[in-house]
Amino acid sequence: MNAAEQALAALGQEWGFGPLALDERGTLALQAESGRRVGIERTGTGLALYVAAPAEYEAGAWLLRAFKRAHHSRHEGWPVQVALRNREHRHWLLALVRIEEAGIEPAQLRAAVDYLNRWLDAVRDATR
Repeated sequence: MNAAEQALAALGQEWGFGPLALDERGTLALQAESGRRVGIERTGTGLALYVAAPAEYEAGAWLLRAFKRAHHSRHEGWPVQVALRNREHRHWLLALVRIEEAGIEPAQLRAAVDYLNRWLDAVRDATR
């Protein structure tokens, strides 16, 4: 079991899901009570972790604010990538960070999820 697999298994235990693991495609998706989604995907050098918030009718405005925030906050914490995804007839604003696999720990994954949730809250609450 590599560091990423160990970190995911431990994080799942902390969150009360039991051990989490990536599927055969290297992905994992969870639905949060808040309505947001948390996803993790294997990349060539580590993991891509995202939090997706339902954007509904504000999708365009949220995406523009997210692009601006990503540009202006690229030197704070983790650089955030943003995207708009249409799933199940809903628009989702994704905020994504990349985490290198070397030395990855559950605390790092938990901190990334917390950071992205706060980041999306700031995008939602921003006024232009």
